[in-house]
Amino acid sequence: MMGMEDISILIEKWREIYKAEVKSKKKHREEVKLTPENYFNVVRPFFMKISPEDREYVRTFRMVSYGMLEYSPSLRTLILRGAGYNLARRLIETGEIKDIDDLPKVFLNQKIGLLDIVDESFSKMKVNIYECISCYQAPPIGRTLCDFEAGLIQGVMEELIGKNITREIYCWGLGNSFCGFEVIFE
Repeated sequence: MMGMEDISILIEKWREIYKAEVKSKKKHREEVKLTPENYFNVVRPFFMKISPEDREYVRTFRMVSYGMLEYSPSLRTLILRGAGYNLARRLIETGEIKDIDDLPKVFLNQKIGLLDIVDESFSKMKVNIYECISCYQAPPIGRTLCDFEAGLIQGVMEELIGKNITREIYCWGLGNSFCGFEVIFE
């Protein structure tokens, strides 16, 4: 099992990728159609080290997500975002999340992804997720894919800090190599 120091080193490596991509302002891959073949078969290196069954875990989550995306993309967004938001409220009610510092631990323990708070101020935050369950290694399809994670972040921030707008601005689905969220407090 990796220690917290190892995870910190890994997040620093991901931050370098994030900074380089944001600086270049280029899409890194051309858009393609999302298919079961290019969306389900994913190996998340960090999570495979700590959990050999991670591939099946991700595949199951993505099968549900893909089915909704094929049926109704807008309904998928509402359902997954609502599920993340409701989970956030539950995690706070049960005391699993007491403050913002607990959020990365929950994302790690629940194998959602490696959460990194890259910038925070009084009025906004920037949050990245690396090896995200919803989109890691997904092909660029011209849209974001991390509605569950956005809902979870929004719900936690609302309960701990206040009303906010959380939107995903970087995603594998947009051609990036990480997920990036902007949280703006009202």
